[in-house]
Amino acid sequence: MNNTLIVGFGSPYGDDQFGWLVLEQLNIALQGRKNIRTICCDRSGIDWIHQYQPVDRLIFVDAVKSDSPPGTPHHLTIKTDKLDSLPTTYSSHGIGLREGLSLAAEVIELPETIEFYGVALEQLDSTIASPAISKQIELLTKQLLKTTPPL
Repeated sequence: MNNTLIVGFGSPYGDDQFGWLVLEQLNIALQGRKNIRTICCDRSGIDWIHQYQPVDRLIFVDAVKSDSPPGTPHHLTIKTDKLDSLPTTYSSHGIGLREGLSLAAEVIELPETIEFYGVALEQLDSTIASPAISKQIELLTKQLLKTTPPL
């Protein structure tokens, strides 16, 4: 197995579109690459589980509420045997990262390591992403393309 699943979380509101917009860009760039799948989730932190098939690499992309300035990137490398070390968080997607992964680990086979890429959001009261978030969409898309092996 040499495949990757990238899950983008979001909603149609302002900067919360981050995960969706990264996946939109990736899908254009990855046409024809069968070793990489993407799933967009609309405000539910666990909908991806229903579409999951075992992968070597699992990546989550989402906007995050943070004390950091808007547009600040966040990256976590998560060991599935250390899920309890993740902070319990609240989420606009109904369930936090720790809770969602803990639930998933009970019902599906997860890779040993999971990556999370986030960006500090600025606003939710628009139908477009803020300039700070738009810049991070482009940067993260390029980064993910560089780190995803071709097939």
